[in-house]
Amino acid sequence: MKKEKKYILVPVDFQKPSRRAASYAVRLAKRLNAEVFLLNIIETPGMFSKYFESGNLLVKITDNAKDALQGMVDELAAVDNEVKVIGRVDRGKRYERILKVAREIDARMIILGENHEGDEAEKDLGSTVYHVTLKSPVPVLTIKGDPGEFPKSIVVPLDLAHEARKQLYSAMVYGLNYNAKIHLVSSLATGVSLKQSLIFKKMRNAKLTLEQNGVETEIQIFEKKGSPSYEQVLHYADEIDAGMILLMTHQEGYNYDNYIGAFAHHIINGSAVPVLTLTASATDFNFRELVKTMVDPLGIFFKG
Repeated sequence: MKKEKKYILVPVDFQKPSRRAASYAVRLAKRLNAEVFLLNIIETPGMFSKYFESGNLLVKITDNAKDALQGMVDELAAVDNEVKVIGRVDRGKRYERILKVAREIDARMIILGENHEGDEAEKDLGSTVYHVTLKSPVPVLTIKGDPGEFPKSIVVPLDLAHEARKQLYSAMVYGLNYNAKIHLVSSLATGVSLKQSLIFKKMRNAKLTLEQNGVETEIQIFEKKGSPSYEQVLHYADEIDAGMILLMTHQEGYNYDNYIGAFAHHIINGSAVPVLTLTASATDFNFRELVKTMVDPLGIFFKG
């Protein structure tokens, strides 16, 4: 039987952030026995696209993009020729093409190099990052700066949302595959003691389950006072020298199509380390192919 191909999709614009994302993807692909799929998208200028496409300009731009993309493929192959890297140039709206290609090739992950900078960077995500993390059918890893080595510690912010079960399952998978320690973090509700806290009970059960599945786990509860929750999470991630933050894009439980969630928004913008975001559909991804056996005595993953 022919082995099914596994792809890591990396949108590239030939700037430094996307080049770093592509290099990281090659290292990750080697670990996961996957291939890297580089995608460059030429955005046609809206209402004038018909006139734009009719001339020689688009042909020249496309040819230049193909040459540049092949150059990236060759560079990555020179670094590690054991990982297959392929490239494709498409035209259209960036985030729409990324999501379409991710579904088309059944990508296992999308890796984005975030290059949104400037005075508004703390308020606004780059448009492509915003839309892709909001709607992706697969996990999205957003990288700012140099991602360094694979994470040895992963911070996982939790709440009481139903989808948190899927998030915990994802955390277990990544903990096992990265051989990383999982740090479950959350905040106490105002006026609730640790003994009364439902989230603390949930986190203790999650810790027990993850550890029974071979994942070293630690719990950290913040008191809701002073700084916002996202700042506490970012400070904690920096304090323990975490290598990744894993979260749901609808962390507060909102389900509007046009809302990424303020918590997730701030974490992606403010994190110095890669952020792995999961939509509800991304957590339906078949992680079982990566985990052969699982212990779930408390019904953390599969009970209501």
